[in-house]
Amino acid sequence: MRSIWNEEVETLSADALARLEAERLQQQLAYNYETSPFFRSKFEEGRVRPKDIRHREDLLRLPFMEKSEINESQNDGSLIGINQCAPIEKIIRIQATGGTTGRPMRIGMTRRDVVDFCEMGARALWAMGCRPSDIVFECMNYNLYVGGLSDHLTFEALGATTIPFGIGNSRNLLEMMTQIDSDVAIWSTPSYAVRLAELAAEMNIDPRAVRLKKGFFSGEAGMQVAGYRDRIEEIWGLVAGDLYGTGELGMHSGECEHRRGLHYGASGYILTELINPETAQPILFENGAIGEFVYTSIQREASPLMRMRSHDLMQVFTEPCACGRTSFRFRVIGRSDDMFIVKGVNVFPLGVQETLARHRPELTGEYQIILNRSPPIDYPPRILVEVARDVPADKHAELVAAVSEAIQRDHNFKPDIKLVEQGTIATEKKTHRLVRAYQEETS
Repeated sequence: MRSIWNEEVETLSADALARLEAERLQQQLAYNYETSPFFRSKFEEGRVRPKDIRHREDLLRLPFMEKSEINESQNDGSLIGINQCAPIEKIIRIQATGGTTGRPMRIGMTRRDVVDFCEMGARALWAMGCRPSDIVFECMNYNLYVGGLSDHLTFEALGATTIPFGIGNSRNLLEMMTQIDSDVAIWSTPSYAVRLAELAAEMNIDPRAVRLKKGFFSGEAGMQVAGYRDRIEEIWGLVAGDLYGTGELGMHSGECEHRRGLHYGASGYILTELINPETAQPILFENGAIGEFVYTSIQREASPLMRMRSHDLMQVFTEPCACGRTSFRFRVIGRSDDMFIVKGVNVFPLGVQETLARHRPELTGEYQIILNRSPPIDYPPRILVEVARDVPADKHAELVAAVSEAIQRDHNFKPDIKLVEQGTIATEKKTHRLVRAYQEETS
């Protein structure tokens, strides 16, 4: 069986890929200009025409997009918003982003957009080890969120036997898994795999007795934290793979068996730039570089994006991978809008998670940071941390002190650690690691 889903594209030389993407870029920009007053205004703002943008480097002449621009237009009553480029009779589906930074953003998809979405997803899932012989329980939310229906269709496009289980029936899920005398796989958030194991214990089911052998995880950061991944693999006896995706683009990236970062899965569909998140100046794509991803669709009909800031901070790797794929690889550092500043120190939740993972097995690795007052944050942020059930209560104070000391050493701020019972934080839905409680009170 082939080792790469689309070997023709995924092993292209840099020069061949650049030619393909330059051709598609020119076609996409001409399409954007012709079909969207919003995109025409972006060209006018940059004082350029589509013919002036011939290569990736020329994109620097165009201004950025922000999700807020699309959200505001949707709030004014538009179904899709200012970046709609296809007529409604060609749009066959409306879905939405997961709403990481507020209200979900609606996106449209034509038939070709759906095919392209599935192609990018299949590349990532194949790299992660998904095969047509797999039986996959799809445990994402089947609502507007693309992780449900659209990702389900991606598994089908790859050829896997897909069970649309969704969320909300975890007991039935475990019962069904135990009834099936075959190896199975799961598609879910990583925290759901943790929650499912908690429930299995309540039901007197040994997770390792369930023939769950593969886990394809997305929707949350953290799988690149070794301790967190190790915990999931140890509990279930499975091989866990990490996938990064963007609902508004359909861009999927997955790690191969060498686990040296996520292989960029959107070659030929999306151009990605790297910028300094503070100055917005370009950063050279070279091995080890760190910056914010900026996306430009180069084959999208319904809702293309043009220099859309992701606010996701990444580190890129350009050295060849032994798997044969020629795409660059990356790891997620965190979201710039999840970063918070404590007395002048920049803090990312993913970094805190790495520290907590080193305190297993006394801690489960599940956590939540609560910011109770608006900036400046001159107070110790509250961090809820799950403590393992078998840690006696008389050891809790000692553990709190050790965790506080570790976070202060690693991240240069003093936290307010509160231990909570195992099974308190992880839920069936996406787990929010940072909660700005002061914003909720205001709203």
